[in-house]
Amino acid sequence: MSEQLGFLFLVAAIVFAYLYFATKSRISEQVQKEAIRWREKELESHRQQLLELARAEAKVELEQWKTTHEGELRQDAIQRSQAVTIGKVTEHIVPYLPGFSFNPKDVRFLGTPIDLIVFDGLCDGRVNKIVFVEVKTGSSSLSGRERLVREAVGARKVEWLEFRPALSNQGSSPGQLGQINPTSALPTATPAPGTPTRRRWWQ
Repeated sequence: MSEQLGFLFLVAAIVFAYLYFATKSRISEQVQKEAIRWREKELESHRQQLLELARAEAKVELEQWKTTHEGELRQDAIQRSQAVTIGKVTEHIVPYLPGFSFNPKDVRFLGTPIDLIVFDGLCDGRVNKIVFVEVKTGSSSLSGRERLVREAVGARKVEWLEFRPALSNQGSSPGQLGQINPTSALPTATPAPGTPTRRRWWQ
């Protein structure tokens, strides 16, 4: 009997020890997870605080820079606006300026993608050559589209096209547009029997 009680006590002791160590291990793991979670939360909080502080400092520095350079920015904007205005005015008056070697009467203004086209000699009844002219002032350079035009002209990719759109109807005299019946484009409907008819303004 005493041997059985001793065996049961030993088994109970082993079970108790197993449960104790298993519970202790689970508690230790839980504590570690909570510690890691708390540490990550704290790190994220510090990260957000540092980010907000950096943004605030950057904003203050930007305001200080704007206050210091506001006059320079305004002056630069004024100068650029004046340069654009002068350039646009110059485009129109350049055929009349000294040094322009073509007759102003032979010049036609386009504006985009290039400024001028010169039909050299046209006012004298002949065309010696056709010249594409781009007017630049100051240190301005050619835009991408202007370079494309220059390259096409340099590669002799220039053609003549005479286009005759078909605008006259059959039966009309040459050089006159055909007459269009205004009622031909308007919808019509057949009234039901017994319904009184009303004349429209175009009938």
